[in-house]
Amino acid sequence: MSQLIVEERGRVRADAAARATAIGDAFVVGRADGDATYVACAECGHRYGPATRDPKLGAVMTEKSIVDLSTLNDVGMVDRLVARHYYCPSCALLFAVNVQQKGDPIMLEWSIDATPAAAS
Repeated sequence: MSQLIVEERGRVRADAAARATAIGDAFVVGRADGDATYVACAECGHRYGPATRDPKLGAVMTEKSIVDLSTLNDVGMVDRLVARHYYCPSCALLFAVNVQQKGDPIMLEWSIDATPAAAS
């Protein structure tokens, strides 16, 4: 049985990998002792928090002009739109970019049911 070992600043060591499932290239979801489900950075193991909570809420976010994405965006709504970049606070892995209107709340896109499956 593998053990989850949490190091300084919430990082998860690789020996927890047997209990974690990759979600794309940016995240792993695992179950710690006591059935607490977590989401962590696939690159460095930084724990964002419970799997039911969108990792963007535990990320570093920067806002840039949409012109920074492409000079072709230099028309119309440049003053109203921003490109929000979300990074792992530990290793700076970029995991999401959302184009939104300035002042809009964070676009939450995460929905994981962390209820343990019933044994069959």
